[in-house]
Amino acid sequence: MAYRKTFSIPLDFITKGEILQRMNKKSNFVIVDTIGTYDGNMFKIRGAKTIPFPEVVDRRQELAPYDETIVYCRRKTCPVSKVVAMGLKLQKVPNVKVYEGGIEEWMAHNLPVEEEG
Repeated sequence: MAYRKTFSIPLDFITKGEILQRMNKKSNFVIVDTIGTYDGNMFKIRGAKTIPFPEVVDRRQELAPYDETIVYCRRKTCPVSKVVAMGLKLQKVPNVKVYEGGIEEWMAHNLPVEEEG
């Protein structure tokens, strides 16, 4: 007979201010934009690496050179960044954090962006 179990994976979150500090210090981190051009999105956080969410876990080796991986999606209510972070943690990618505010919060505060390419 089938049965169900619930398990949880704790996630670490990061604020826009903490990301800006890392940018200013030129820390060894990568920001992963999981949105790409989905749903008409035209911008990403400046310096972010675009990896569409279905590909992030498969492309996790691209994150290996960094001391910290920060993932984000569109907005706070979007579950994608959290799902991606859980997948990366299950694959033993170290020091994964979620920027929950996403590109919408980032842009609402006039923080540095670049065109999605």
